[in-house]
Amino acid sequence: MGLGTPRSQTNGWRDFVGIRGRSVLNASAWGLVAKLCAAANLLLSVPFVLRALGQEQFGAWATLVSLVTFAGFLDFGFGNGTMNLVAAAQGRSERSAVTEILREGWRVLLGIAVAIAIITAVLLPLLPWNRLLGLPATEAAESRLAIAAVLFSVAVAVPLNLATRAQLGLGRGARAFRWQAAGQALATVAVIVLANFHASLPVLTAAAVGTPLLGAAGNSLMLWREYASEDVAWTQRARRKEIAGRIRREGVLFFTLQVAAALAFSADLPLVSALRGAAEAGTYAIVQRLFSVVPLCLSLVWAPLWPIYRQALAAGDHAWVMRTLRGSLVAAIFFALTFALIFALGFPLIATFWIRHPLPIDRTLLAGFVLWCVVEAGATALSTLLNAASVMRFQVITSVIFATACFTGKAFVLSHVGIDGVPWITVITWCAVNATAFALFGRRVFTAIAVARY
Repeated sequence: MGLGTPRSQTNGWRDFVGIRGRSVLNASAWGLVAKLCAAANLLLSVPFVLRALGQEQFGAWATLVSLVTFAGFLDFGFGNGTMNLVAAAQGRSERSAVTEILREGWRVLLGIAVAIAIITAVLLPLLPWNRLLGLPATEAAESRLAIAAVLFSVAVAVPLNLATRAQLGLGRGARAFRWQAAGQALATVAVIVLANFHASLPVLTAAAVGTPLLGAAGNSLMLWREYASEDVAWTQRARRKEIAGRIRREGVLFFTLQVAAALAFSADLPLVSALRGAAEAGTYAIVQRLFSVVPLCLSLVWAPLWPIYRQALAAGDHAWVMRTLRGSLVAAIFFALTFALIFALGFPLIATFWIRHPLPIDRTLLAGFVLWCVVEAGATALSTLLNAASVMRFQVITSVIFATACFTGKAFVLSHVGIDGVPWITVITWCAVNATAFALFGRRVFTAIAVARY
């Protein structure tokens, strides 16, 4: 069946609310709970930490907490590669293959975690962490302890995060999101309680980045007991090497995409801290955290939809894939525009209620975040399908060019203008690179998806 094969809306709805639809909706419902807990962790903890640490140290705390996103790409993309292999094995009902893939994935990621921990131990006493965080020399010891909490948490998270990817690949994202919700809820309580006791920067940082790992550990233990602990005979060595090779090959490409995304997006706060100081980083962090609720909500759909796309492509149901893509594009853009405008227009009231005092923000900064929320929504809807279809070369080329241009542009704007231009640079560079690439090569990309075998 071709990509453009028409089908009635009634049949399309039946398809969507069938097995695939139930899987997506169930995972999305629990994902909503997990994201609400994550949003609560992001939003509710801010006023407590701000009062406990003050504006300057709060900016450093926000920067440090943002660094946990590095755990998402320091697995070198092997988590995503493993998820695709697990989804394919689950679709073929090959339980023993799932077991082998999980064992090999965990073995590789444990090695990476050990390497990160060793590098962290070496670098901790060598670098001036307080200067990188925009803090005075009198707070050098606290800065070092806080960064240690982040980096060691990242190392632990690398193998633990595999369980979430595996559960998604198995079509059981709801289980993973339940554990995520528990971890985020515990983190929120821990941070608020400690902030009320005026805990130090290292303690509040450790609570924010370390407590969620308890949920990941519970998910990993459950998955290990169900699969990897089974007494299933290993295949021959050549088969194990083949599995590891496939994880690494696809993982390296995903890793490149993750590094590009981190350079383009996750580097915002460290860049603001380094070039404008911790105080402006704190202001930018408040605005960024508010608007981050939009992609957090949309990710409820993207996470379970990715492996479902893969299963549909493997079944040759390209018509369902394209209908779902079109529907998700329209819905995501409408959702992002609506809620981003609400956040922008109501920001003075929201800020007063949220942090208990007015926060003067230039409208240019708010407008930039609104526009980027809309662009990001459409971009992520497209990339979800491209990731599922393993369209990697096209994405790697465009993402590397975009990330380089975006980071360079933000550094220039921060040096010469200020924080107001940061989201605008993201929008301009994305449109200049990615939108142009889709206009030139989009038809060829979708044709390749239609004829590929999965």
